[in-house]
Parts: sequence; C-alpha cells; structure tokens
Amino acid sequence: MAMQRRLPRPEQPSARYLARLRREMPRGVARLLLGPVGKDVAIRGITVPATDTLLIARVYRHRDLGPDPLPMVINFHGGGFVFGNLTAADWLCGQLAARAAVIVVSVGYRLAPEYPAPTAFTDSWSATRWLVEHVDLLGGDRSRVMVMGESAGANLAALIALASRDLSRADAGWPQLAGQILAYPAVDLTLSSASIAELTDAPMLRKETLDWYGRLYLPQGLDTSIAADDPRVSPIFAADHTDLPPALVLIAGDDPLRDDATRYAAVLAAAGVRVQTQVFPDAIHGFLSIPLFEPAAHEALGAIVDYLSPRPMPTAVAMAHRSGWRRRLLVRL
Repeated sequence: MAMQRRLPRPEQPSARYLARLRREMPRGVARLLLGPVGKDVAIRGITVPATDTLLIARVYRHRDLGPDPLPMVINFHGGGFVFGNLTAADWLCGQLAARAAVIVVSVGYRLAPEYPAPTAFTDSWSATRWLVEHVDLLGGDRSRVMVMGESAGANLAALIALASRDLSRADAGWPQLAGQILAYPAVDLTLSSASIAELTDAPMLRKETLDWYGRLYLPQGLDTSIAADDPRVSPIFAADHTDLPPALVLIAGDDPLRDDATRYAAVLAAAGVRVQTQVFPDAIHGFLSIPLFEPAAHEALGAIVDYLSPRPMPTAVAMAHRSGWRRRLLVRL
C-alpha cells in the first residue's frame, strides 16, 4: 500500500525505477506478507512461447489429486500494465489449487512503458492459445479452461474471452472457454466510470495513478498508438458480447473501478451471458492481493471456489486443508 501511495513517480520512469518497482519478493517473505499457499500444492515454473519471446508462468496443482484431467484456470496478475508479478498472485492461485479440483496456471506478460498496448494482450492471448493446445501436458481438460484476472489482469482475461469466442466461431476445433473470473476489472480505459471521479483518492488506487498507468500503457502520438476506447484495450467497447463464457465479477466498494465492474457485468447480462456478481462494499482495490489485511479476500476466495466447483475436493484432502488453515490462523492470532 505504501508503494501505491508513492506512485506515480517519476513521470517518465527510468529502467532502474521500474526494475525496483517490479522486483519480486523472496518467496518466504511473500508468504508472510501476502498470505500462505496451501502446503499440499505443488508449484512449478514453466515457460510459454509468445510472439518473439518466452513468458514465465507458474503451475499450481494439489499433490493428492489423481491422474484424471482437471479443469484449468489461466490467471493474469494486476498492476496497471506497468508492474505486478507472479508472486503477487501466489496466494490466490495456490489457495484455489488447494481448495478446488483445478490446475491453476499464472502467466506473466510484458509490461509498459517498454511494451505498450496491445503487447500485454497479445502476450496473454498467445499464452492462452499455447496452454489450450498443450493442456494435456499439464494434466488439464481442454473442454474446461477458464481465464481469471485482477484489475489489469481482469482486463486481459475479458479480452481473451472475446478473442477466444471469435476463434471458436471461426474454427470448430477451438474449444469455447468454460468461464471468466473478473476481479475488479479495468474494462474502460477512457476512465469514464462515475466511481473514478467519485473516488479520486481511494486507498491503493488514486485517479492520478490511473492516469499515469494510462499514459505509459497507451502513449499517444505514435504510429502505433491505440485510443483508450479501442475495443482491443477496453472490452466494454467490443461490438458484440454475445456467446461469451459465464462470468463471475467481483466488485470492491471502495474502488475507483467499482463502476467498471458493475457496467461490464450489466453489458454481459444484456448480451445473454450468465453473470454472477458479488459486491464487497468496504473492500479496496486489489484486496485479493492482501488477504492478511483485507478480510474480503477470504470471502472472495470462497466465492471463486464455489463458482469453479467442477467437483468437490476429496473429503480427506479438503479436511486436511481446512484443519491446517485453522492452525495457521491460530498461530497468526
């Protein structure tokens, strides 16, 4: 939160500043500050090919699940398209793998200003296509792939749901996504939602920070510039929202992007998409990344697990996890 308060400085960030902003915490420190990952979850790093690069990714899977193919959730971290990393999403991805019978793959993507729009999307879409095409290598089920993201990552997840829908229309062999999980999504980069004007100095995400992210991600005056209302970066402006996968939209009340989430859920519902929304009235933007400080994170995690629920965790596994969580909670208290 202190880091968020220091943004946006400097106006034109140096490579050194960006490296410091993006530096990942040591894993042990991250567990203490950002929350524990299920002890029975195996985590391994992989690389995923994208256009002219390799992206890093982490795969989370419960050790006690059998060999049957599992649903796969592809996650994209937040950070305004400028910072953020896989470690920041460890708690969410690890806890989902611990509590639901799913494989979670968290994917990194290239960041602005070095890689302005639409690179974050093209990286994420390339990674999604590769993961779907090679889902069997990870033990996943091609017919049960979902996308998930927070904030900027939810923007990418929403754009991927649109791109995947278009590909499945053009190619009968391409499977439709099974779902999209959008946590406080940034879906309108024109920043025209009323809540942005209302909550200019909100915790974790101020209006001037949003403006700074926009100037870095969507630089104007270049031959390659993309306008903020372009549907390639703002999914709410897509011409067609029909035939999209079912959506779970998580909304934080004390968040400038609150109305982005509410508006997008309404757009999806109007297009006939099955939408489930859950509002956390007192929660701040980014609350899923700070579960030790924001109680809403645990309630939201439960909502995501309930939404996924392709099949319940084996009883012994679920009970062992819950008892372990209680012991850790007692230790912290």
